Amino acid sequence: SAASDVYKRQLQSLPEQTRRIFEMSRFENKTVKEIAIETNLSVKGVEYHITKTLKILRINLKDYLPLFYFLFS
Repeated sequence: SAASDVYKRQLQSLPEQTRRIFEMSRFENKTVKEIAIETNLSVKGVEYHITKTLKILRINLKDYLPLFYFLFS
């Protein structure tokens, strides 16, 4: 679908660490604390990357918001 293509492109355009942290959170169901330990970042640092990714996706997928909320709520 178009939303899926836009979503994939946006994830690929992220810096590698930001994308990896988001994938660990959303697709591997790791907690922020687990990600922080694995990446040697603070909990706040991990939260920053996840928030940054969600903001980028929200902006770029605004035409597909119902799908976005379904996938990430």
